Amino acid sequence: MKTIFEGKHLLVREHDGWEFAERKSATEAAAVVAITEDGRVVLTEQYRRAVDARVIDFPAGLVGDEKGSGDPAETAKKELEEETGFVCDGVEKIAAGPSSPGITSELVTLYRASGVRRRGEGGGVGGEDIEVHQVPVADIAHWLQRKRGEGVLIDLKVALYFSSKST
Repeated sequence: MKTIFEGKHLLVREHDGWEFAERKSATEAAAVVAITEDGRVVLTEQYRRAVDARVIDFPAGLVGDEKGSGDPAETAKKELEEETGFVCDGVEKIAAGPSSPGITSELVTLYRASGVRRRGEGGGVGGEDIEVHQVPVADIAHWLQRKRGEGVLIDLKVALYFSSKST
């Protein structure tokens, strides 16, 4: 494997003629599905420069970045609190796999939180500007459709998770 380009946070690598991006600080991320006792899913919305749009997503972060743990489950719980102000009693692994294997080496593990409750305001750290949404699960399909109509992109993890649920 050969490094073609090295930026501040990313590497562009080449392997057998295929170019792809790789993060320098971590190659794994963790995301968490958090639903409160009263049936509201906790989602984040923030501007993402790579797609030049606001994006609805599950709370998520890099595993083992700057001061984070190398444990994906711990990262999921930490990101839930930092980004949304919600904490949980525990997390259960739902699935793990590549996020976009044609362009990046990043792997994502998706967790389901239990015992979800509000502790703080959230909003992220270090200049993140995260808007926190609490959406009744029964209304999620209509809410996501409305957000799409406003030009907000919906992360595929969110879209796929709720498309397989009967709400």
